[in-house]
Amino acid sequence: MCLREHFQLLRYDCRGQGHSPKPEGVYSLDDHVNDLLQLIDQLNIDNVILVGLSNGARIAMEFSIRFENYVKALVAFDTYDEPTPMIQAKLNSWLRAHEIGGALHRFDIATPWIWGEEVFNTKSELILAYREKANSLLPRVVRSLIDGALQTNIDLSKLNVKTLLVVGREDLLTPIFIHEKMIKKIKNGQLMVVEGGHASVIERPSIMVKSVLPWLLENK
Repeated sequence: MCLREHFQLLRYDCRGQGHSPKPEGVYSLDDHVNDLLQLIDQLNIDNVILVGLSNGARIAMEFSIRFENYVKALVAFDTYDEPTPMIQAKLNSWLRAHEIGGALHRFDIATPWIWGEEVFNTKSELILAYREKANSLLPRVVRSLIDGALQTNIDLSKLNVKTLLVVGREDLLTPIFIHEKMIKKIKNGQLMVVEGGHASVIERPSIMVKSVLPWLLENK
């Protein structure tokens, strides 16, 4: 991976996902931010550059506001600062689909909001791989994650670290206009529009190499 040539990398599973604990209750933004703080403190890490996608970007943005002294810079892909009525309607449709038809029905309803057209046309195996992963999530975990994503505004006027917002041109879940509003609130921010949908960097890993890495190296 190109980033390893320039940085020490740490990837972790947020609560409810992968090998991390899956407690009862809503997984709030506060919970996610505090989980990240505990992880960074336990590993004795500072001067970090946070990179997050979607809800992971929300965690990174809120962490950077609360614990600015830890953060050198921030890259936030395809995300939102406020769960507006439009975003709530989209996420609630996923939750309703989950309640009616389970994990795979929820995934199928959400899929057109997540992926760009090229993935549907040429990379259907990528969608199928994520569909299989979706079926492994516990039903209560899905509700905990979505309920948490429906809560909490992020006050971007308090974000002071160098920030790169990246949005896919075909992002239907958190469209470009949301990012255009967000960047106006950030003191030291830059907006980059790339090809792809809401999962732009997953669809096209070359985005990280060609577009984001130069920015990271400038702000290392």
